[in-house]
Amino acid sequence: MLSRERYVAVLDQAKTRGFEFVRFQDFVPGAHALPERFVALRHDVDFAPAYSLEMAELEHEAGVASTFFVLVDGHFYNPLDDEVIGQIRRIHSLGHEVGLHFSAGDDVAFRLGLLSELVGAPSRSFSQHNPANAGFAEVELPGCIDAYKVVRDHDLLYVSESAMRWREHTFETALEEDRNLCLAAHAHSWLHLEDDYVAMIRDFRSRRERAVKGRFDAFIDALDGYYERRLAERP
Repeated sequence: MLSRERYVAVLDQAKTRGFEFVRFQDFVPGAHALPERFVALRHDVDFAPAYSLEMAELEHEAGVASTFFVLVDGHFYNPLDDEVIGQIRRIHSLGHEVGLHFSAGDDVAFRLGLLSELVGAPSRSFSQHNPANAGFAEVELPGCIDAYKVVRDHDLLYVSESAMRWREHTFETALEEDRNLCLAAHAHSWLHLEDDYVAMIRDFRSRRERAVKGRFDAFIDALDGYYERRLAERP
């Protein structure tokens, strides 16, 4: 079972084993020398950015910096919402990197520019969303880095709990391997109280539906007053 306590234990275990945590911007040519033993820790912000902020605060308290890959297309959250912008900027202010999550066929340079404006600082890394089903998109941008290219070029052991399912390794068993690592942790999967992935996504859908309904209801309710004013203005 994934949980906050288990995640904190993984971070402690990594530090005890001598791993340092790096961000993907550290792999941009000319950035600086990488440590000998490291974990590239990443988070895909697929749903509910509030959980990503909670994860960012948790890692900050543990003295760990990581990379959060954000969708700017508004698939399941609106990145232009004031609350979400605040969450993204808070993640960056805690010392974490905010990179771009994109789909095959997207204009990556354009979206990186948008994300940089949202963050208030340059975004220099990107990672494709769902490459297993869409196929890998080869993207080269000056001064930027592709997260999957980092894994390939540095021969990192990549481990993810995508959809709350482990493959060959868990984070704990990966730390026992004599290799540098890329660990992909989805904040909502570790911090949401629901241990069933489908039930969790349904919860996110319900929250989104309530929020959208509330905005429409407020607009409809305001129409009564609008019509009354319009009638009052008639000669």
